[in-house]
Amino acid sequence: AGAPARFAEAVARGLFASLDSPAARALADARLAPLRDHDASHGSSLVEPVRTWLAHDARIDEAAQALGIHRHTVRARIAQAQRLLGVDLGSFPARAELWAALVATA
Repeated sequence: AGAPARFAEAVARGLFASLDSPAARALADARLAPLRDHDASHGSSLVEPVRTWLAHDARIDEAAQALGIHRHTVRARIAQAQRLLGVDLGSFPARAELWAALVATA
């Protein structure tokens, strides 16, 4: 009798709630490591602009406004993140995977 209620609770929490596991966090940490390593060694900030850009539906101007930085700075940081991650963030699947990694490590 308890299984359907647990499933309903899981559905209500949403799919990203399933990323709250040690395995998901380990995969997410590995995926984000190039950005975090770069930030740590260069005193830069790539993770937060990428998170904000994704949260604003990959819109440069909105992300720039939210971050309080110039849109060209956001564009440059996204381009640098793409190079470090080896992905094309113009692709929805790449953005979705990166968002999932950020959610799992939040």
